[in-house]
Amino acid sequence: MTQADEVRIALVTDTHAWPDSQQPFGAEGEQLQPWFETIYTTFLAEIRSAAPDMLIHLGDFACGGGTFEMPHASFYAAMERLAGDFRQAAPQFYGLPGNHDCPAGTTDYSFGEGLLGLAPRLGRTIDTDAVRLVFLNSQGHSDEQRQAALPRDPTHGWVTEAELERLDRSLAEAGDRPVIVFTHQLLHPWANSQRWRSLYITANSEAVLDIFARHGNVRAVLQGHAHLLDVRQVAVGNKTVSFVVAPSLIQYPVGWLLLTLTPASLRVQYRLLPLPELSERSRIAGVGSDWRIPDPAWHDFTVAL
Repeated sequence: MTQADEVRIALVTDTHAWPDSQQPFGAEGEQLQPWFETIYTTFLAEIRSAAPDMLIHLGDFACGGGTFEMPHASFYAAMERLAGDFRQAAPQFYGLPGNHDCPAGTTDYSFGEGLLGLAPRLGRTIDTDAVRLVFLNSQGHSDEQRQAALPRDPTHGWVTEAELERLDRSLAEAGDRPVIVFTHQLLHPWANSQRWRSLYITANSEAVLDIFARHGNVRAVLQGHAHLLDVRQVAVGNKTVSFVVAPSLIQYPVGWLLLTLTPASLRVQYRLLPLPELSERSRIAGVGSDWRIPDPAWHDFTVAL
């Protein structure tokens, strides 16, 4: 039972679904596509047990876009399956497209945006009783940017002028309501010692952060794309913003985040799926993913709102 003023959110990202795949993907085979059904059914069982008020997916639902060469029919089927299941798993479901949420060899994100109820290259804003949630669409690349990336997808993020204007309005109209932003690509580098690689960034993130600084009401940013759990507290303007990267469901450490919103705080709890053998398989693939081991301090922490 949750308190009346609590909102519990299951946050998942980078599922990279390809149910019929016989091979693991990633630079070193660290993604676990051949075991997707086991991972996915385990996750859905955890969601049923947790009974959240809301489920949010931060993008890369499937293995579209570049590198994977997923057949179009498999892509469409996976996208529809996940969106349908997630709508049944929680009273409210929201999502954003990731760079892999377009059919292979194309520049068309419209199918995924349509499933999610989004206008092209735009996100959405919703309100809880105490907090405003802004979903920032970072797949806003122009047709020219998308064409230039073919046959791959644009890995870095880009926020359109129209989406920047929508963000500005959403923050301006929030009033005293604190704001939490959700997006796919990162708005700030991660905290760990691995060298920062620009393919994870939203390329015009400075324009986004300037809007944050102007309004001063963004308290946290939840991001995907980088396939790790990571937390940073960063000064943006005269306020501190917590930048959180959510772990991937298809790769070590194989987990998701449970968010608990109250008028005063955002609690973030890391939920590792009970699949230790698969997690270890991913961790030791290639040169290994020990650098992705999350700091224990990030397993359960609270952001003041």
